Amino acid sequence: MANMFEKYAADREAEQKKIEQTVSEPAAAKRTTVSVDAAPAEDEKRTTLSLSLTVSDKKALKMMAAERETTIAAIIHEWVAEHREDK
Repeated sequence: MANMFEKYAADREAEQKKIEQTVSEPAAAKRTTVSVDAAPAEDEKRTTLSLSLTVSDKKALKMMAAERETTIAAIIHEWVAEHREDK
């Protein structure tokens, strides 16, 4: 009987290789600029958010973050800054 986690390990390894390839490619061509207004204040208090996403959405966010050389939190912050009504 094969190890029940082999498939998950193989899937994770393939996903990791894809992320590594994306990160190791020249980032200058892909790099996007984030305006200073979109960056969170250094002294602004942070909190934790529990978020339920589809697996494909999570993978897409991880890939976007890797391509932009940033974090998922920074991408979400940028989105919130763009869509706030109190601009």
